[in-house]
Amino acid sequence: MPESRCLQGIWSSPWIFIFAAAGSAIGLGNIWKFPYMLGEHGGGAFLLIYCLCLVVVGLPMLMAEVALGRTVRSNPVDTVNDLAERRVVSKYWVVVPYVAGLTGLLILSFYSVIAGWAFAYSRRAVTGTLEQLNTVQSEALFQSFLNSPVEMLLWHSVFMGLVVIVVGQSVTRGLSNVVRILLPTLIFVLLLLAAYALVVGASADAIGFMFRLDWEQVTFDVALSAIGHALFSLGVGLGAMFSYGAYMSKRMSIAKACTIVVGLDLLVSILAALIIFPLTFEFGINADSGPSLPFVTLPIIFDLLPAGQAIGLVFFALLALAALTSAISMMELFVSWMHERFYIGRLKSAFLIGIGVWFCGIAIVLSFNHWDTKLLFDLNLFELVDNLTSLILLPMAAVALSVLVAWVIPEPMLKNEMIAKNPKHFRWWYTTLKYVSIPAAVLITVAGWIGV
Repeated sequence: MPESRCLQGIWSSPWIFIFAAAGSAIGLGNIWKFPYMLGEHGGGAFLLIYCLCLVVVGLPMLMAEVALGRTVRSNPVDTVNDLAERRVVSKYWVVVPYVAGLTGLLILSFYSVIAGWAFAYSRRAVTGTLEQLNTVQSEALFQSFLNSPVEMLLWHSVFMGLVVIVVGQSVTRGLSNVVRILLPTLIFVLLLLAAYALVVGASADAIGFMFRLDWEQVTFDVALSAIGHALFSLGVGLGAMFSYGAYMSKRMSIAKACTIVVGLDLLVSILAALIIFPLTFEFGINADSGPSLPFVTLPIIFDLLPAGQAIGLVFFALLALAALTSAISMMELFVSWMHERFYIGRLKSAFLIGIGVWFCGIAIVLSFNHWDTKLLFDLNLFELVDNLTSLILLPMAAVALSVLVAWVIPEPMLKNEMIAKNPKHFRWWYTTLKYVSIPAAVLITVAGWIGV
């Protein structure tokens, strides 16, 4: 297929694709969610299982999604339609990209709200509100913020506005200009913060906790959490990598590029943990504080450090930055589809979709205060949407996309995409995808359905 087939251009270099794909993968899941999951699940053993899941579940599925996007060089919906017209796949497979796109928008509806927390706490660090807090005061401050729907809505709106503006630009120009600056900056500053935390914090205790293998902590739930977070962290099943693959040059090796993306994703997760855990151990904070760790416990710690408020500002700004690089990919599937199918400008398409996500986000905001009632399975709306997407829809879409590649699309067609230049690497990917990645993702999907 000629390079010009893609209506929105081709990534100018392999590294721009890697930065864009890594920016899509790297987000709140790495800096906010991974450290508290590591703390809750016992440290080193969870980290080892998580790394294994990235390699044998996340990486093969990521490669499959990128390869699928590069086959036709169009948005995911039209790609499947094109394959159906050529009688490569059944026309009913078109349901899969719709599910993937809707899953991304559902995740964005609460992702934007949580990203707004990082904006709010960045402002609090600037104004000095986070100074001289004890545990009770910090918890009260966080709860008062959650009880303020107007302020939460404000920051949710600011974040969604930024997402719409970035997504509304040309992918291969606007997005590439953003990620080539933001992602290296994010990693560089994380390296500096991690080095600082290791110097001033209890580095030996933190490293021992993170890398000591305590197999007594490993349960079936821990393994499921590791698989689920590997898919969530890489964004597999959202259709974003599907879309980005359409802009990928035929000369790029999918295997090499996706391996680097997975490596960068893991690097950021470990750096986030190396920032948080030396400080929590140094100041006697429980490592398993849960989702409130960045917003309740870290402000206390930052205040005890030299230049702590500046460190806090940088940390929360990085949290918001990581959320932005990830969130822009969640809208890409439907924005590219509207632009290519109906010739609606990208900015207008992003605005229309962004308005819908913004309205859904209002319900998520209210689920933390006025609508904080248990709806189903003793969960409120935010918890329901979170569980529905991360445990059911996301792995289900990832499984469907992977089955489409591994079991439906002819193997010679995949080899033509140069997924891996080395035939042995191709065989490893193809076999692992079929017999390891897909069954593992099916396992977590079934577990999500039955509530394990």
